Amino acid sequence: MKQIPFGVVLCGCSCRFHRLLAHQTPRFHRSPLRLPAGDVKIGNLDYHIYSNAQLNRRTAAQKRSTSLRVAISPFSPMRTAFVFFLAALFVMNPSGVSASPATFVTALPVAKNQGLFRFNAEPGFGPSGYRSLQFPVNFAYGATPNWSLFITANQGVLSLDHNPSTFGAGNTVVFVRNTLFKIDKPRSTFRIAPLAGASLPTGQNRYMVNGTLAPGSLQSGSGTVDPYAGVTFGYNNSLFGAAWDATYLHNPAASAGFTPGSQFDADGEMEIRLFPFHLPEEGLPSNLVLSIEGNYQDQGISHVNGLPTVASANKTYKQDAIFEWATLHWEFGAGEQISVMQDYETPHPIAQHSRTYIFLEYYVSMPSWRRRGQR
Repeated sequence: MKQIPFGVVLCGCSCRFHRLLAHQTPRFHRSPLRLPAGDVKIGNLDYHIYSNAQLNRRTAAQKRSTSLRVAISPFSPMRTAFVFFLAALFVMNPSGVSASPATFVTALPVAKNQGLFRFNAEPGFGPSGYRSLQFPVNFAYGATPNWSLFITANQGVLSLDHNPSTFGAGNTVVFVRNTLFKIDKPRSTFRIAPLAGASLPTGQNRYMVNGTLAPGSLQSGSGTVDPYAGVTFGYNNSLFGAAWDATYLHNPAASAGFTPGSQFDADGEMEIRLFPFHLPEEGLPSNLVLSIEGNYQDQGISHVNGLPTVASANKTYKQDAIFEWATLHWEFGAGEQISVMQDYETPHPIAQHSRTYIFLEYYVSMPSWRRRGQR
């Protein structure tokens, strides 16, 4: 750059200096001379002199600028595309890579044209030789920035002392979620999203043992289409996150077989980043997260062949601790659930003592469902 006498201050924002600043980052220096602030002409060039107060205001404004600072080379289209990709990720999730609730999927984050696959393994144990091994598979798709589709396919193995084990599919839950209210800040997000759908009768509710209907703990379905609705809340920043939901599943009594009672669920999750201790100013590092979750369930009276079963309602509360390793594209989690409160009306309940949660979650890009002319 051409040497300028008198220590004048250059303004990199003025179009008149583009030819001077084409190959050098603009820097602001204070003049050692007490020159009057304003536009001046030196030789054939025009300059702008800043006062100390003006410089202080510019420096403070620069410090308040966004923390996402990247260097884009005009000669590298690939680098430019990569930077805009990272910027889009920060817009979708300003807090960086964050974990997900493990015991409920209603609050899972999913962006527009993004698909989420979660594969779960959930061994459970209880009294009377009760054993279960569930393999739910969750899929979510972001159709728009506010509308998402969720599908959960349930399958697994159930066993009880003196009874043959059952293996097969459970009911399939399908619902849509709409982000009704949101607050997006550079380092945090908050969401309120109602949801509605149904539980489809793909499971078995007429499993027989020695010619008689097996206990409800060995049945994997309801035999009816069950309406499902609720609301979920979510908050995330760079250090911790929280999610809550409240849902209701209405189970109308089937004319034949076993039908579980309608149930109300309330779940909560608090998560905190354990590693890294400090996030870098740029980039999306992998995170180790501890998630503490709670699950309350109030289930009504079940039915057998359309008739109510006496003393079959129950209330339970379970507590969970899960460690999760989250990256940009996938997440792995493992933890344990224990029963804290169990209120059963029946004198000999088959209650779950504990359950282990293991899951792998993967995010993929999905094609847009809209035609190009509608965008």
